[in-house]
This record gives sequence, structure tokens and C-alpha cells, in this order.
Amino acid sequence: MATGMEDRGPELSAVNISFLVVAVIAISLRCIVRVGIVKAFGIDDWLMAFAACSFVVYCACSTTGVHYGTGRHTDDLPVADAQQAAKFWWLCYLFYAVTMIASKISIGMFLLRITVERMHDWTIYVAMGLSVITGIIFFFVSFFQCNPVSSFWIRDQGGTCINVEIVIALAYLYSAFSVISDFTFAILPIFLIWNLQMSLRTKLSLIPLLAMGCTASAAVVARFAYLQNFRDPDFLYATLDIAIWSTIEQGLAITAASLATLRPLLRAIGYKLGWSSRPSQHMPGYGISSHLSGRAKSNLGSQAGNDAFGLSTLSNQEKRHNATAYGTHKDAFRTDNESEEELRPEPLNETLDPNTVVVTTSFFMREEQHDPRV
Repeated sequence: MATGMEDRGPELSAVNISFLVVAVIAISLRCIVRVGIVKAFGIDDWLMAFAACSFVVYCACSTTGVHYGTGRHTDDLPVADAQQAAKFWWLCYLFYAVTMIASKISIGMFLLRITVERMHDWTIYVAMGLSVITGIIFFFVSFFQCNPVSSFWIRDQGGTCINVEIVIALAYLYSAFSVISDFTFAILPIFLIWNLQMSLRTKLSLIPLLAMGCTASAAVVARFAYLQNFRDPDFLYATLDIAIWSTIEQGLAITAASLATLRPLLRAIGYKLGWSSRPSQHMPGYGISSHLSGRAKSNLGSQAGNDAFGLSTLSNQEKRHNATAYGTHKDAFRTDNESEEELRPEPLNETLDPNTVVVTTSFFMREEQHDPRV
């Protein structure tokens, strides 16, 4: 066993502080956009805010562990300090799992708001379900890996712990499913955005934003090489790289997913600085909103007064029905999850044939008259 006064703890502390600051800034901006600009704070936002809170606790436990000896050789530490460091490592297991479970569900819920195809819905459910199930298993195995649980950090009290090979195998399994779900969430937006009626430039700017969640997979892949270090008896020193990449994974997941919602803020800033024109306040629905009754607008998921509709307020069946019934006009609607300004199609050209407007308006008037809910 290597000994000496080596101390890699400051590396972990620096990573904790750096990624925590960035994640807190990102989630704060997300909340500003969702509450102050879009005015539609949804369940995906609550979940990501919860994930951020869990990440704060994780970083606090990790940094406190560094104070007691994480990143140093066990032989260089007083027994009491080594036990305290191991105890905070055990707590990090738990809050890591909570953070990643909440963030995965949040990203999945975000994407579900902008889907209308059943296949896309089920793809998201499967990817989200696999990562969440393995995350929950990882949480409970980590919690109960020793009996009593304190045997994890007090090794000489006579308790028992499961074979470390089980923990390593589960870590590999969770990491594999995490990578699969992240890449699913990254690739799917390409299909969701590409068929919307908006300019190519807008599409190309949106796809990277919605796909940023996969950046956390880079940390997961990098961590694969170090998972075998769980076997090392010099636990606090040998597992430091695992701790570092776990912090990076959580920070990237929260930051990237939050950045994907900030386009309304960037557009507002661009307008204030004179870099872009004022965002259109009119729903590109061919003027149909002014012809619908208030109740009909409510049934269609009205969001920002009389000129906005939200498909995500409808059931999946209704979304698919509308997408089929309205044909090429389905993209005249937006979701209420706006980043969601970005999912709004470009304003219709004023030279549009008036007959098209009349036909479209009449269609929706007929829908209103025959809709039993109205």
C-alpha cells in the first residue's frame, strides 16, 4: 500500500466548488426564464430544482469529507478522521443517486412536452425508466450495503458488508444505462425539431441546445476506467477520481439541461442590445385565436393570453389526434415548456394567400362547434 503525505483532496474541493457555482447559476437563470419570462414553471423545472438542491448537499458532503481526509492515504489519517471521511463518502453515494434520478426524470419530462408521436413518447419513457430504475437500485444497495449501515465507516465494529464486486458491477450497470439514456435524449431532439415549420437556421440552433444533456455522458465514460478502484483497501485515496468524475457528471447534467431552456432570455437580451428584432407576440396560428371562445382556448391549453396554445396541457391521445387532424398546421402550436419560445415557428409571411387563412379559421370554428367540451 502506498503511503506518504500525498493529498489530492484539494483537487476534489476545486471541482466541487467550480461545478456547483456553474450549476447554481444555470438553474437560477432557468428559474428566472420559466417564472419571469415564460411564466410556465413546470414539473420538469421543479425536478431540476430539486436535483440542484441535492447536488448542493452532495458537494457539501464531499467537501466536508475532504476536510477529514478524502484524497489522502488512510495510513496518514487518525482513525476518527478516516471514519468521518468514509461516512461522508457514504452520504455522497446517496445524494449522487438522488441528483441523477431527479435530473433524468426532468430531462425526460422536458422532452415529453414537445412530442406528438407515440414512438417518441415510448422511447423517452424507456430511456428514462431504465436509468431511473438502475438509479433507485444503486441508491438502496449503497444505503444497505453494510449491516448495520455504520459498518461502512466503522470497519471494526463487527458488522458485515456485501461483496465489493457487487457494488462495482452495479456501478458499471448504472453507468451503462446512464450513457444509453443520455444519448437517447441527445439524438431524439433531432427528430422532434426537424419537422417543425421554422427556418433551417433556427432548427440548427435548437438541436444543440436540446441535446446538451448528453454532455454528462462524457464524465460517465471517463469514470469507467476508475470504477475498479472500489476494490482498493486505501479507499479514500484510490476512489478520488471516481468522486471527481461523479461531481462533474452531476454538474454537467444540471447545467446543460438548464441551458437548454434559456433561449427566451437570450432573445430578450439580444433585443435589448439591438442584436435582434423584437420577438413576435402573435401566435403564428393564422389568426385563429381571436375567433375561438375562451373555453375553447382553455381546452387547447392557452398559455400567454389569447395568442398562445400549449399541446402539453392535452393528453397524449389528444396531442396525437390534433397532430393528425390538423395535418401541416400542427406546428402552428407551441408547447408550454418553452425554452419554448424556441419551439415557436417563424411568423407567417404576410403575402400568404387569404383563402388559406379563411379555410384554416373555418376549420377550427367547425372543431369548436362539434367539440363536446366547449
